[in-house]
Amino acid sequence: MKKNVKLASLFFLGLFLFAACKKDIPAPTASFTVVMDGGVVTFIAEVTNDSKYEWDFGDGSYINTLHAPVHTYSQIDVPVDIVVSLTIKGPGGEVTVKNTITIPAKTKMEYLTGGKPSAPNSRKWRLNQKAAFLDVTLADANLTSQIPDAYKIGGILASVGLSKAYLDEFVFKSDGTLTINSKGGGVLASLAYCLGNGIPLASYYADLGLAYTKSFSLPAGATFAINEGKNYTIGTPLGDVTYPKVMTLSFTNGGFLGLQDFTSECIIKKITDTEMNAILFYAHPSYGAKPMLALNVTFEAIK
Repeated sequence: MKKNVKLASLFFLGLFLFAACKKDIPAPTASFTVVMDGGVVTFIAEVTNDSKYEWDFGDGSYINTLHAPVHTYSQIDVPVDIVVSLTIKGPGGEVTVKNTITIPAKTKMEYLTGGKPSAPNSRKWRLNQKAAFLDVTLADANLTSQIPDAYKIGGILASVGLSKAYLDEFVFKSDGTLTINSKGGGVLASLAYCLGNGIPLASYYADLGLAYTKSFSLPAGATFAINEGKNYTIGTPLGDVTYPKVMTLSFTNGGFLGLQDFTSECIIKKITDTEMNAILFYAHPSYGAKPMLALNVTFEAIK
């Protein structure tokens, strides 16, 4: 009997000592900071009395258990607030801290090139043959269409002998340089530009004032610039026209997008990672070197 009492006393003494020791172990503390590079976020935890990390990045991804994880968030056209939580578990208990971080909007340079100065990249674009339509408009304030709706169909350039234009690639790099890969041998150009510069033609369609050249060689050092919210004014044969608060691409050293002409700037109506809608201004032989018409075209990003 005495032996059993002694054993019971030792058991309860052990429980008491265990509880006392556990009570003496401090609970964890936690905080964290972030380093952001666009949608790529590095999390840095500052903790004490830890044994296990649980990160909830707030975007539905899996729980991460690293001390300083790096997580990539999807970016869109507007900034997005995300609540991130860190739970620290240790011998003395657990604690959870939360911070709200703002994921910045994706820049137009990232859409156009797939990269940025801190992570250089390049993206290839070409005319989308399957796009809903290719519209020829006047270079007026309303961009008034000159093509009946029945002819606003995919592949219309092929139907007028200019199918090679769908092959050529326009490679935009995040360092601001441009390469044009002439997969069709030449490039799409305005007929007025070709006639004015004595450029040999592989094919042309006079009604639209468009041509495809026999050859093409891009001058060295072609560059581009993205201009957002610009009041873009062009001088047309009918007078100056201003397009308020638009995004444009301007080019130097012979660069252009889609269509070679006297005009070295175009309007970008919409751009995503996979599609770009542009207004390309060009001259017509009947009206000299000033832009009289414009192409409303869609480009697709290719690998």
